[in-house]
Amino acid sequence: MLRIFASILCLWTLAACASTETASTDTAGGSECFRSEQVTGYSVVDNNHVKLSVGASRDYILTTTWNARDLDWTQAIAIRSSTGRICTGNGLGVELIGGTPQRNYPISQITRAPDDNPVEGS
Repeated sequence: MLRIFASILCLWTLAACASTETASTDTAGGSECFRSEQVTGYSVVDNNHVKLSVGASRDYILTTTWNARDLDWTQAIAIRSSTGRICTGNGLGVELIGGTPQRNYPISQITRAPDDNPVEGS
């Protein structure tokens, strides 16, 4: 019984180390990530760019090769990622979904939007 408990504890510790290493690799690589559930709003910037609000103070710009103005903004809009996380950089595997009939808009690039209110005196 003690051996089983020790084995489980060892595996749990290894799993915790592996998940911590993955999270720090994302930060060290310079990419910022968020989950689709954290998105609080969408707005169209121009024909190929959509702005996402994440939380109270982070905005991201998504680039699509499709015309973003064709997306039916009166319907619910969703974002989906094949990995469950959306990270800055290449948008491979990320899609905006919406409209009736439902259409998928593939995303080619994700960047952090510049702050609208820069700190004065900096």
